[in-house]
Amino acid sequence: MELGVDISSLNAVMMRNVPPTPANYAQRSGRAGRSGQPALVTTYCATGNSHDQYYFRNSRLMVAGSVAPPRLDLANEDLVASHLQAICLAEAGLKLGRSIPEVIDIGYAEGSDRPEPALELHDHIAAALHNAHAQTRAVEAAHQVLGELLPAFAETTWWDDSWIEQRVRSAGTEFDKAFDRWRDLFRAALDDQCIQNKRVLDHQLSERDRSFAVARRKEAETQLNLLKNEVPGSRSVLSDFNPYRYLASEGWLPGYSFPRLPIAAYIPTAGRGFGEGDYLQRPRFVAISEFGPGALVYHEGSRYLVARVQLPPSSSGSIVTSEARRCEHCGYHHKADDGADRCEMCGEPLTTTHGLLQLHTVFTQRRERISSDEEERRRAGFRLVTSYQFSKKSLRSGRRDAVLADPTGPFATLSYGDSATIRVTNLGRVRAKADEPDGFWLDAGDGRWMTERDAAEAYGDSSEMPLVDADGNEKRLKARVIPYVEDRRNILVVTLDTPLDEPVARSLMYALERGIEAAFELEDSELTSELLPPDDGPRKRFLFTEAAEGGAGVLRRLQSEPGAVARAARTALGICHFGAHGEDLATADTERPCARGCYDCLLTFSNQPSHATIDRHSIRDLLLRLTTAEARTAGRGESRSEQMQRLVGEAEEPVSGRERDFLGFLKERGLRLPEAARPLIAEARARPDYVFRLPGVKVAVFIDSSAQDRPAAAGGSAHDRPAGVDSSPHDRPAAVDGSAQEQSAAAERDDDAEERLYAAGWEVVRFRHGDDWDETVARHARYFGPGDAR
Repeated sequence: MELGVDISSLNAVMMRNVPPTPANYAQRSGRAGRSGQPALVTTYCATGNSHDQYYFRNSRLMVAGSVAPPRLDLANEDLVASHLQAICLAEAGLKLGRSIPEVIDIGYAEGSDRPEPALELHDHIAAALHNAHAQTRAVEAAHQVLGELLPAFAETTWWDDSWIEQRVRSAGTEFDKAFDRWRDLFRAALDDQCIQNKRVLDHQLSERDRSFAVARRKEAETQLNLLKNEVPGSRSVLSDFNPYRYLASEGWLPGYSFPRLPIAAYIPTAGRGFGEGDYLQRPRFVAISEFGPGALVYHEGSRYLVARVQLPPSSSGSIVTSEARRCEHCGYHHKADDGADRCEMCGEPLTTTHGLLQLHTVFTQRRERISSDEEERRRAGFRLVTSYQFSKKSLRSGRRDAVLADPTGPFATLSYGDSATIRVTNLGRVRAKADEPDGFWLDAGDGRWMTERDAAEAYGDSSEMPLVDADGNEKRLKARVIPYVEDRRNILVVTLDTPLDEPVARSLMYALERGIEAAFELEDSELTSELLPPDDGPRKRFLFTEAAEGGAGVLRRLQSEPGAVARAARTALGICHFGAHGEDLATADTERPCARGCYDCLLTFSNQPSHATIDRHSIRDLLLRLTTAEARTAGRGESRSEQMQRLVGEAEEPVSGRERDFLGFLKERGLRLPEAARPLIAEARARPDYVFRLPGVKVAVFIDSSAQDRPAAAGGSAHDRPAGVDSSPHDRPAAVDGSAQEQSAAAERDDDAEERLYAAGWEVVRFRHGDDWDETVARHARYFGPGDAR
């Protein structure tokens, strides 16, 4: 309704809900009366919608409100990267066409038992994206387009001077990786088509089994047609598998009108005819529950049951799962291979979750009949757990902190992170049995969710001998898995110095969320909030998340602008029916009384489970304190460029040319840079070239170099050497020039240094003369990181 409707005789507009901002209202209401005639504009305000109720009571702010400039977080890394990649695509001169097979070669050799297409990029596509001249033009164009924003980028935690060049260089590889989801869908459908076709031709099967195979083959062929964008009427840019729209949904290109990185559910029939189907897509954090195991999906008047999931490929025949560590005290997420046993956010011990299965595409089946009890149980939902991790850049923590203080002193900390990782894990049904373990039973063969009865008849480990029943039929292989999804979002973690009782903390969280939305003109769906652990007892941490791609930049403002939190708190105070000094404006004798909470203040349809505990009076004094608070920001840490300069300039001994080349190698590939150069490790009496101090591990790195490359005083004289360090240069790597005796002696000293470091609890990585550095860092990716795709 905001663009494209220009009917001069239109004299009435009816809106089913309140638009997000006065700008949206002006656009939509402006569709009527375009010839100068009077017009009637009617807006419905939903009872259970806090946004609608706020503007129902403050209609002048919407109807006659000032139109504020649109807000977008232009310094969001994911958002900037998607626009930069769009520039790369333009400079490469590529036209992607209307279907993904115009980008991906779907051909394969005939005659094999099962089709195994490589699904690689067409040669001309790959060549254009990796063309050096096109990359040079893209870098120049990017500096022109982004030039005015570079000062703002420099204030973030992700930017460094070579970011544009690194991103342009990796754009082709990231373009290729963006099609991995499509490749998995295509391979699965093609494989299913082949298997079911064999079953159709197997006349030893019963008529019922062959009929089932015919239906499955038709379903697989429909999926293939959808993926190739060959379904009649689907070859427009609105198709989910149009290359440009698909790349936008994967986050490689900018896209604001459809979900980024969605989860797809295949619906076998969409009400148009037998055998037809479609992919229904949802944002990941919605899909984890809406497309959860056995969930009911209502689509075009029919009911469908989520029956199976697309399994990741595995050569072992078992389901590929992972593990992760989550802090039960603050909710912070740690990768299992980090080796950390204590939380880097709060220092508390970590717990490990096993059997994690990342949710991708799901498949449904039509469900005609279902009992009311079963439907009610399925609608009760799932137990979802959220964890978060700041995106660490070099020595920066990936977050910007601010201390929140009022005239009496500091009382809270604000930790902001753009493009932070958010993971939502589905632990099981809300109405599960008390002694039921976390997760769900899954058929390891075809990815079907299993009932408890099915699971009881299956066997549980691929290493076991297959079990057979009395008729000689092999039993199904089962696995207990915990589905999860993750994505990157702008987040703000608010940590109070003094914990609050859970009902008080929850009331404050909802009040702040409402205040932020109203003060900064956000829709309900643009901001989410939740309490962070511990799950029992008082709470002191809140997690706020911007839901839109790139974010609105509001959470960054709360951390960086001194008065932004106070502004939101003042608005929240008014929403809770309190005056500027805390006087109650909704007592029993007022026109619209409110006791503990109402739909005009803190109660919403979505927070119904908390209605009994919400109490606006319990947070009045806290909100009053927040209205006088200011945010005092802390430093952002070193950028990669600053870290590189420090490593070269502040080493305790001169850095050789080969060591300098090694730093350049790491920086060019986007790998983790070391924390220090040539430090003395006193407990091991060694001085490695570089050190990394990572969660749960300390790493010493030695770079072998030639004799002429090594400074003459590498080992130092007896007078220069600190106390406790041997007079022999044991801490230097072996020289590759010189006599055999010198090399042998140096190697022996190096071995001694390594042993002392190992004994002191250090890990050691050596880059020997002649080694392939790429191979070495790949073997030690835990220490150097995955790097940028090349």
